[in-house]
Amino acid sequence: MGTDVRHAVVIGASMAGLAAARVLADSFEAVTVIERDTLPRASGPRAGVPQGHHVHALLALGAKVFEGYFPGLRAELERAGAPVWDWGEGLCAVLPHGTPPPTPMGMPIQTFSRPLLEHVVRGRVAALEPVTLRDGLTVTGLRTSGPGKVTGVRVKHGDSEDEIVAALVVDASGRSSHLPQWLAALGLPDPRTTTVDAQIGYASRIYTYPEGQAAPSWMGLLQPLRAPDFHKGCYAIQIENNVLHVTLHGAGGTQLPRTEDEFLAYAKSLPGPIADTIASLTPASAVRRYARTLNRKIAYHRLPRWPEGLIAMGDAVCTFNPAYGQGMTVAGLEARLLEQTLRSQRARIPLDGHAFQKRLARLTVSPWLMATIPDRAWERSRLAWPVKAGNWFMNRLIDTVPHDPKLFTAFSSLFHMTAGPLTLADPRLLSRVLAGPPAGDNARTAAG
Repeated sequence: MGTDVRHAVVIGASMAGLAAARVLADSFEAVTVIERDTLPRASGPRAGVPQGHHVHALLALGAKVFEGYFPGLRAELERAGAPVWDWGEGLCAVLPHGTPPPTPMGMPIQTFSRPLLEHVVRGRVAALEPVTLRDGLTVTGLRTSGPGKVTGVRVKHGDSEDEIVAALVVDASGRSSHLPQWLAALGLPDPRTTTVDAQIGYASRIYTYPEGQAAPSWMGLLQPLRAPDFHKGCYAIQIENNVLHVTLHGAGGTQLPRTEDEFLAYAKSLPGPIADTIASLTPASAVRRYARTLNRKIAYHRLPRWPEGLIAMGDAVCTFNPAYGQGMTVAGLEARLLEQTLRSQRARIPLDGHAFQKRLARLTVSPWLMATIPDRAWERSRLAWPVKAGNWFMNRLIDTVPHDPKLFTAFSSLFHMTAGPLTLADPRLLSRVLAGPPAGDNARTAAG
């Protein structure tokens, strides 16, 4: 790509950062991924990913994107013990109006812990010839040649400081990104930040099966929250090492469990099979809690100007409530957008960062609405009519899903981002949603 494009720096070995490094390795002679944490040599949690202790999901679209960048990834995860199953057949969805019967969909899902996925993908990225992973290194600022051009990063390791020169810097440092402050130092105004916070918290732990005890008939259990009545729920999935990973969650400031007894009591307050399932299992971890679940987007694309040699992606730009499982899939889609941008601008290097941020903003519109429309219903302020209408429609859809396999399949495609919202504009499906669940079907009330 010419002598001007030799080295790219990625801030953060997050899933977004690793996906970006994979794409950049095809276009740059050298790619350096800088991570503040000391990265574990084996699969294991790390301080920079506190949400890693909780149930994670790679949506069907995300799995397809990552498999494209890392051929054989699914097989490698399966060899590590991560099960593969059909979403329609293996999911137990405990919804307000019932549980859909098993419905074969031909939608393969793989479940694993976040540390396992990150470990395997990190190993794949580190094996790429242009890529160097440097951990235990903190980026303290941007290296510039004037206010309009970024030429690398300033870093600190212990007491020593250094600079790393790069033609492109990618901020994939997640929720803790310092980019707004770094841009302010370049004379740019504060970008507009939008947040939607349903005050949802998680409490998670893993369980093993006593010798001779079979696993549950389901592979995944989904019991979503819904304002204003259903303020408790859970996710549970079977993952590697033959363990069950359970996340209990609550909205609107619901008090979450801290101890083993509180965890079981919370599970017993839920309808569905989770309490009976874990009652006979062996806890294999402490109860871990997490509450940084707000949705946040930073409108970098609306800034009047943007420095050359810089882009931002992943949670550094747009963060979703993890309850909807969108984050890693969107990170993969953003990497694909970066690949497309690099390919289209091959004759116009350096990369047009401002144009990239605008395209990234458009990419995140749909997942942002999917996450924030239901989350806004928990906020106490008056809801705008489009939010009310969106919530009414989604609730009507979910209430009808247990009674209609075609709607269950359509909703699953929407949830897994393999189909867009226009799927539901099909008159045959739309009429089913508007008709709603069968007459006489009453929603259960949430306990607690």
